[in-house]
Amino acid sequence: MKKILALTLTVLLVLAVLAPTAALAETTSVNVALGGGELPIVKCKWEQQPVDVCPNLEDGDPTHAEAGFQILPPLEAGATKTICYYTVVTDEEDGGNVSQAFADVYHPMYSPMPYGAEVTGGILGLGYFKYEIPFAMYDGDKWEMMAVVQTAYDAGLITFNTEYDLTEVLYELEKGTAKLWVGCAEIDYEQPAGDYDVYVFAVDQNSNFSAPLYNQFLYVPVCGIEVDFTSIAWGSTSLGVEKMIPGDTIWDDPAGVNNATVRNIGNTWTHVTVEFDDMGFGQNILDEWNVQFDARMGSDDAYYVGNIMPYDLIVLPNALGLSMKDELDFSIKIIKGAGEHQGVITLGCDNTDVYPFVDPVPPNIVGFDATVDY
Repeated sequence: MKKILALTLTVLLVLAVLAPTAALAETTSVNVALGGGELPIVKCKWEQQPVDVCPNLEDGDPTHAEAGFQILPPLEAGATKTICYYTVVTDEEDGGNVSQAFADVYHPMYSPMPYGAEVTGGILGLGYFKYEIPFAMYDGDKWEMMAVVQTAYDAGLITFNTEYDLTEVLYELEKGTAKLWVGCAEIDYEQPAGDYDVYVFAVDQNSNFSAPLYNQFLYVPVCGIEVDFTSIAWGSTSLGVEKMIPGDTIWDDPAGVNNATVRNIGNTWTHVTVEFDDMGFGQNILDEWNVQFDARMGSDDAYYVGNIMPYDLIVLPNALGLSMKDELDFSIKIIKGAGEHQGVITLGCDNTDVYPFVDPVPPNIVGFDATVDY
């Protein structure tokens, strides 16, 4: 937050200095001239993880049971994973060489802001724009290029231009009339799960753009949460009295006991699940528990869940937005018992009814438009 404030102040100061000279500003325009000749061609494309990070090329489908690239989220706040985008391109006039190649990547449909339809970009100007990735020619000889293509093909990752196949692509790489290009970029832990659209373009020496070659990769939906407490200390209480231990939204302040905070580290909206054991209080002859609990995420009573019995798995009704955090309140009421007792609270996540993403954002999504500190 301090960094954001500093940047804001800097911008305001610059605007104050420049304001008196604003009348001198003029508009500019430019037109990129396109040359003649044949258009360059994108013959095939695919995505994979770096081999030194993931020898199977895709940790979301390591046995390659499904065609196309699938990657798991890192399930760690602030973490990223690297995706490398590959393509084989050629240009008839320039002996297979092109001046540049790149990929435009788009978030899945219905992704929430700041990844939504309002964010446009890329050559096609589509919504849900993520980023544009510049490629460089693969650093290796033609045999290495051919081996990279063959390995990706064997893993079922490659999308071919409809006019070409593996045999033709390998032949052109061997003859030097096509080249392998690659660019790598990160995907964040909090970015939305789902099918990402990827359009690859090539540009020849005459500034001619190829037709795009399109495919999708899957950011596998996985829910995940973490908490900043190791235990809840109820302290002393009287029989039949509900005692609450409130949480807070300040991460690790303090850490350890009580002041419970939870945050979403997956790539989907997610509910928190809660299960209490009986802490050794047991049941009476009617199978009625001698202890019960309550739980709530946040402070809205609409999402309060009371009379939770031991060993019942409860899905809290409100859900955490991407990378969001919130407070967890826990209550205990002892019906019968005495002395000191120990027990376990088991927390988990459930994204069953909040994925896939929808627009507008459901009202039970907590903090979907906020930011989280790590």
